[in-house]
Amino acid sequence: MDLDFIYTDSNYIEQGYLKNSSLDIEVGKYGDATNDYQLEVSVSSWDREFDKGSLFFSNESEFGGIVEGKKVDTSKNTITFSGSTFRGILEKEYVQPSNGQAYFNASGEANTLINTLIKDRFGSLFCVDNVGLSDITVNYQIRDINLLEALEKMLSKADIPSRLDINFYDGQVHLQAIPIVDLSELLQYDNSYGVTMIAETPANSYNHILCLGKGELTERLRVNLYLQNDSSWSTSENSKFKGLSRKTYLYNNTTEEDTSKLIESGIDSCEKANGTESISVNFTTDEASLFDIVGAKEEITGLSFKQPITKKILKATITSSITTAKFEYKVGD
Repeated sequence: MDLDFIYTDSNYIEQGYLKNSSLDIEVGKYGDATNDYQLEVSVSSWDREFDKGSLFFSNESEFGGIVEGKKVDTSKNTITFSGSTFRGILEKEYVQPSNGQAYFNASGEANTLINTLIKDRFGSLFCVDNVGLSDITVNYQIRDINLLEALEKMLSKADIPSRLDINFYDGQVHLQAIPIVDLSELLQYDNSYGVTMIAETPANSYNHILCLGKGELTERLRVNLYLQNDSSWSTSENSKFKGLSRKTYLYNNTTEEDTSKLIESGIDSCEKANGTESISVNFTTDEASLFDIVGAKEEITGLSFKQPITKKILKATITSSITTAKFEYKVGD
């Protein structure tokens, strides 16, 4: 993977390669990753054309972003630029239903829907590849959530669970839907790899959700959901979680009259409150893509499961080219 970084002026015209810089950039799932960066550049190496509104990027990767702020430190003789990654830019736009409609109905071929949602929101900077050609079908209702979250949820619930692929090349941010790959048999990480691992199991997680929707008294929309052994939720009671073992989460949305939406929102809210078992792993090479599923096991606690990669952090020191680069992956929510 080529990790030379190119920078542009505010008109997106390439000016050269970054030098004498250090970069900390984080990309990943909405709500889990910050999708921003900090880029520290030596004043002596700073090209004044690289300023607010400029881009920087590593070709054929999603590592890059737009300059939104800067800070000068005269004691270190450096300028620190900050802003959103290309994935983070998507968080700044929201998907709203058309007038008179309750939801934006995203139904059809995945790349066609991505193209519809992107529209001309970002001028010519963003484009969608393989429109109409993905063989991935989505059927998802969206209402008043940011564009990145909408695309992630829409694709994750497609007939083929998929992820949003982002690559910068030929002067544009290229988007498309890509099926999520289960690499858990190939990438099963444990302590023997000699990598840093942080394993966490939340205490006293909720295993029962009482979802209350619109209505009064006996007309109130009410759904009870129970955690199953495979970590899914259903309306069937699980004998494993009864009595002292039961812990109930109350989800209350007095405006929701759609049962499926009430269930989806209740599960999302409960899982955010719960937290999840997670393992954070540091790697020295770029081995997998965001949302690919990998296996992980921490030997001390015995915590073992397979989860998607939800965050990638790149820390790099740049001279005339990348001299050091470290990737940190977070597995699980």
